[in-house]
Order: sequence, then C-alpha cells, then structure tokens
Amino acid sequence: MGHARARVVGLALAITFTTASCFGGGGGTATPTSTTSSNNGPGCQFIVASEAKRATLPIINQSVFLDDAAAAPTVCYDDITFTFQPGGDADLPPAYTVQYVPLNAPGVVNSSAASLTGVKAVLEVVIHPASEANAGKLTYQGNLRLALQPMNHTLIVEYLNTLPQPSPDPNQSQVVWLIGLDQKRPFTTDAANSPPRVSVLVMN
Repeated sequence: MGHARARVVGLALAITFTTASCFGGGGGTATPTSTTSSNNGPGCQFIVASEAKRATLPIINQSVFLDDAAAAPTVCYDDITFTFQPGGDADLPPAYTVQYVPLNAPGVVNSSAASLTGVKAVLEVVIHPASEANAGKLTYQGNLRLALQPMNHTLIVEYLNTLPQPSPDPNQSQVVWLIGLDQKRPFTTDAANSPPRVSVLVMN
C-alpha cells in the first residue's frame, strides 16, 4: 500500500453533462430507490443519480488493460475515472458493476477504505473483462491508493489488486476498486472510448 507512484489528473466538468454516453451509463439495470438531481452549479440539475446499483453488460470479449486512475472534485460531483489500454476488441470500454457494499463485506472488511477514519459508505467498482497486466507486463503504474486533492465526499480510492480472479482465463479477469465516502451519496456512471474508460460520479 505504500507505493509512491501518484498521478492525479484533473477532469473537466461538462456543463450539460448527461448520464448516458454512446455506451450508456448503466441505467438500464438500475432500479432507483432514491433518485435525486443535484443543483450545486450550472447544469447540475440535469444529472439524475441514485444510490442504486448500476451495471452494464460486456460489449467486448477480450480484456482491456488498466492504465490510469484519477479523481477530481467538480461543482456537481466527485469524478473518479478508470482509464484502460484497448485490448483485442478495438477501442471499446469494459463492462462494470458499481454498488454500495457493507464495510464488513468479504474483500472489503480488511481494506484501507473500510478502516479509514471518517468513511461511512463504500462503493465497490468491478470492471470486466479487465486486467492490470498485458502478457505479464504491468500496465498500471499508479498508486494502490490514489493521492487525493480535497474532494467533496470522497475520502479514499483504493485498488484491490490482491483479490482472487474468478477464472484463470485472462479474458475473464476483473479489476476491483473501492471508493470510500463520508456518507452514502447518490451516484451515476459513464463509459466511453478513446481511450476506454469508466467513470463514477458521486454527487455533491
């Protein structure tokens, strides 16, 4: 956990941002139970978010490779984005599942996110098919815990790189991150290409 490799990339806020890109924001599988629209700045009222699970189905069959992770606050939300190198299925993003999990859930209970003072809620981000290595060579050179600038609700973003993989098949691999928050907040998601990436937007 003591890695000193830090790269935090500022992410710009699109004033008229909508939650569905050409690949969708996972809304098709979400069943919102507490939907809200944030109104903290220009355009924020158009962002529909909830505390419900968000997930997409795979549109690629071969793994993409984790290249970078970054977090930045904006006027509407905390933006946490995971960027990948394309795999063998052209320049397309991987699938994902993002949901709140208990602090004592398996794989979470022993994490830094669960034990960090102030963390009251954890979002689990599972991205697949995805890997941190391509042909045995690491593609992700960043921190296991991102070096965060002051955020709105995000206290920690942690990469769980020691979890067992669901299959020995490299094209069935997954990348798992935890986002520790000071309270449970509505969120939404987005996926895009050029480069392949998945974003989690935690509302202010």
